[in-house]
Amino acid sequence: MTKENQIQLFDKMVEKQREIMWSKGDDYANADRLSNFKSAAYICGLSTEQHCLAMIATKVARLGVLLDPKAKTPKFESVQDSVLDLANYAQLLNMIIEENGPRVVIVETDKDGVARYFRENGAVSDTINVEMKKWQ
Repeated sequence: MTKENQIQLFDKMVEKQREIMWSKGDDYANADRLSNFKSAAYICGLSTEQHCLAMIATKVARLGVLLDPKAKTPKFESVQDSVLDLANYAQLLNMIIEENGPRVVIVETDKDGVARYFRENGAVSDTINVEMKKWQ
């Protein structure tokens, strides 16, 4: 494949990504375009980033099935559709990360090993269990 072919395919893919991102967002979300990811993450007890990563993992697993040479030809979703969705999930993950801001190192750990980390905006993002280790 030549560089020119790559540029054409890339531009075509980005245009399809844009069309799908905005049309699905209109169907699935409210004014907060990431609201469904946030709600689903809350329901599952995950961070929004973790939920989006789970969606990416599901799409990768689906691609594995679609690319299996022994698999039947898909009826409803092509390999190209799945690749496009995967690219959009990566874009959504980037948007979630941008909205939330970068994580900062663990700031507090209580006596039971429950740690809290904070975003740069100062909000508590999550609590995690940390194995307490003594430094020698």
